[in-house]
Amino acid sequence: MNTPIIISNTKSYITNLKSFYNLHESVWNKLDKEKYRYFVAIPSSLISLVKKEEFVAFGVGAQNLETSEEGAHTGSNNVHNLLSAGAEFIILGHSEIRANNIETSDIISHKVHVALSNKLKVVLCVGETDRGDADAPRDYLEDIKKMLKDSLRSVDKKLVENLIIAYEPVWAIGSANAANPLLVLEVCITIRRLLSQMYGLDNAKHVRIIYGGSVDASNARDYIVHGSCDGVLVGKASMDAEEFSGIINNIYKED
Repeated sequence: MNTPIIISNTKSYITNLKSFYNLHESVWNKLDKEKYRYFVAIPSSLISLVKKEEFVAFGVGAQNLETSEEGAHTGSNNVHNLLSAGAEFIILGHSEIRANNIETSDIISHKVHVALSNKLKVVLCVGETDRGDADAPRDYLEDIKKMLKDSLRSVDKKLVENLIIAYEPVWAIGSANAANPLLVLEVCITIRRLLSQMYGLDNAKHVRIIYGGSVDASNARDYIVHGSCDGVLVGKASMDAEEFSGIINNIYKED
């Protein structure tokens, strides 16, 4: 198994740095082996502060960016700000950002291009809102393919080596209804095939695919073993040291 990608998306759950440090010290102490590694996406204002602590267990990234360049852009956190602060990656296109057209696929595509062009790794989120019902099922695979194509419209094949696709079915996020790993496998195959068509097999094989949506310690490894995923994106569960360390330990464990 390749080194798994395990990402904690803290969203806005961080209320103070002390509790954040205590959380990850506790996670570190619960890991079965010191070599286990993971990543944490935190609010941009905290990146430089966390990087100064030089934690060896995890890398640090951001949850969004603005595409403005240097100039009169009050309140903007552009890619250069994030890189200077020490960000190693950026989450883009999360469903909470896409909701209510806060960001269109055109905007997301431009952000992906800007981030990758500046050698910032991108975790691009895609996923269907629902699958309809028995009487009116939706072609959710076509929905996912369209979202992915639209979100990568501005991205050249030379840039995709630093791209990670996070499949996050919106109906599974924050619910008790995590996607079945075999259904995730179907989506992973569809995404890999589409990427090969868009960028060629040699370029597409560098793109890694992870799963997010009600990931916990009991199901995380199944998405890698049975779902053909390269890792997981974890939301609120990653704010619980017992649960998050369990996710990490289960993913890394050897059969």
